[in-house]
Amino acid sequence: MEPTPVAPSPKIPTSQQEAQETVLRYLQQTLNALPQGSSLDGGRYIAGGDTRSCEDDPSGPDAPVRFSDWRDLQTPAGVDFNSLIAQVGELWKSWGWQVLERNGYEKPNRFGYAPDGYILQITAAHPPTYPPSIIGASPCYPGNLRREDIPRNPPVITQSPPR
Repeated sequence: MEPTPVAPSPKIPTSQQEAQETVLRYLQQTLNALPQGSSLDGGRYIAGGDTRSCEDDPSGPDAPVRFSDWRDLQTPAGVDFNSLIAQVGELWKSWGWQVLERNGYEKPNRFGYAPDGYILQITAAHPPTYPPSIIGASPCYPGNLRREDIPRNPPVITQSPPR
């Protein structure tokens, strides 16, 4: 697999809420640039995101964790998913992110690495008639900041009204 890009200006979350809000903001900004009527549905996953260890074998309760939010992209009928995945990659590049298509994942895919250390990925599904999935993830932060009492992100994210 390709090496993961190093964030030039990492912003380690100072709270779980900050991690969740930043992931949600990046997902919302991506969604707002997609065809009108698109949404991000977390119903097949842990709707609203989850916090998990960054290490395969966590060293204790303070071991680093990351917040991630998994979604299926719902679009209006007739949208070409392969073109949409490429469009999303170009969007993330326009934000100044490093964008790669990674081996070992269903293709096409795009992994967007933000300068602040957050990551978004969009991956084709199998079979290709199924919608792509989008995942947003925070950088790792101290495990003692993990909270179970913070409301999760909404189960379905809809586009913001046009300005």
